[in-house]
Amino acid sequence: MPGIPDIYQGTELWDHSLVDPDNRRPVDFELRQRLAEEASGRAPEHIMSRIAEGLPKLWLIQRALALRLERPATFGPAGTYRPLSVEGRKAAHAVSFMRGDSAVTIVPRLVLGLGRDWGDTSLELPSGPWRNALTGEQWPDGRLPLAELLARFPVALLVREGGAHE
Repeated sequence: MPGIPDIYQGTELWDHSLVDPDNRRPVDFELRQRLAEEASGRAPEHIMSRIAEGLPKLWLIQRALALRLERPATFGPAGTYRPLSVEGRKAAHAVSFMRGDSAVTIVPRLVLGLGRDWGDTSLELPSGPWRNALTGEQWPDGRLPLAELLARFPVALLVREGGAHE
């Protein structure tokens, strides 16, 4: 099902290795543990300032897996998948989908040369309100500009607030 992470042990940071057997080497678990502890409670801007270390990838994995534990029905075998329509001049540069009825993922694609110029590109959020699980920002339902949704971190993981989500 789309939206299911495929993470190999040891690739929680940037990994520029080739395929097997090039990727067979000891994993520095102490480094990953130290970085995970350093990332805990930090703002997205701090996480992005350490992009060379791979901290954004590790932090994103941590946050997404924590959300999966928090909402097992949304992400479990019975959780549904529904693509959401991105509209505007740069719509081809983003993918968005909903898992269950309480999680929306927004991911840029084909970003070479895009920069942060999303122009009029927007996404229609289902009835909400919504909270970005990565940044803590609150969003209403309705049409929202991607430039705002992705201003603090390059991807968004929105969760519906209030009401029953499981």
